[in-house]
Amino acid sequence: MKNDALIIDDLHHKYDKQECSNWILNEINLKIENGELLGLLGPSGCGKTTLLRLIAGFEYPSKGRISLNDKEISSRKKILSPEKRNIGMVFQDYALFPHLTVLENVIFGLKNKKDRSRVDYLLNVVGLDSFVGRYPHELSGGQKQRLAIARALAPGTNFILLDEPFCSLDMHVKLKLRSELPNILKGCNASGLMVTHDPEEAMSICDKVAVMKDGKIHQIDTPINLLNNPKTIFVSSFILGNNIINLKKNGNSYSSCLGEINCSEYLKNTNIKNMSISPKFISIKRSESDDAIVISKEFLGEYLIYKVFINGNILRVRTDINNLLNNGDKCTLSINKNSFYFLYPGAYKEYI
Repeated sequence: MKNDALIIDDLHHKYDKQECSNWILNEINLKIENGELLGLLGPSGCGKTTLLRLIAGFEYPSKGRISLNDKEISSRKKILSPEKRNIGMVFQDYALFPHLTVLENVIFGLKNKKDRSRVDYLLNVVGLDSFVGRYPHELSGGQKQRLAIARALAPGTNFILLDEPFCSLDMHVKLKLRSELPNILKGCNASGLMVTHDPEEAMSICDKVAVMKDGKIHQIDTPINLLNNPKTIFVSSFILGNNIINLKKNGNSYSSCLGEINCSEYLKNTNIKNMSISPKFISIKRSESDDAIVISKEFLGEYLIYKVFINGNILRVRTDINNLLNNGDKCTLSINKNSFYFLYPGAYKEYI
């Protein structure tokens, strides 16, 4: 018995037919297992929404195919219409029917509206069983999004697409609702794909995360593996928030704006070009004799983030809130002991 809910195979897409134009989606391959929530993560304009539209059936793919529950639903030659795919959609702006009550919104997509067993179950799961007679304008933002999720799952849907579902919610409601989403899906034996541009959101609740840039998937992995083994410079920068520093080979070592970088014996004959290092692994001290200059400061509760200009680079440095410097102060930077960084190409992890 196959365990894949959704399979995307060699998917390409562009909106015009010109040979010379760039692909909006290029060689997309991914699988979502039954019961799995996959996060589709990337910056604005990377192709996330286009991929969502192709899965939903709003566009013909230029190349490749999409299968759902062992049934091909999209290819260049044929496409199953959206209403026949049994895919639920949850939008960032809820898209609820304002003239229908909570109960009527959830029932809307059911063929047999007399059988309310699944509707009652879903309303209970999302915590709206006491609000069945209310209209959308009488609900809070979190309640509206819970209603949108219940409506998407009500027709017996076992796969849903979520397009930035928490972006319009305030922080407290967002944190609460996103922690509930995996349990809601598991309670309905449903799988899902959630589009987001927020790494914290994807990493906190998704079983796996696909990281996209410029129409390509750079890496699909579990959140822990993405943190421990980012395959590309973009993944380490976008997911971990790391500084990317150019390296220049100098004999058996490499020079950087943070000084000399040593590497393992087996890497000495490798052509390393960049280092990726976390802001928390760089120390900062005031020093009138150095050329590094503080250009900005952010207070983030338990620590400070400084942006420092050094030898043509702008680095982010995380430090204790008691290590106070001002914009314009000269400082010195160094790599902390008992830390690590990644070297590219190759994604080599080097410990200090």
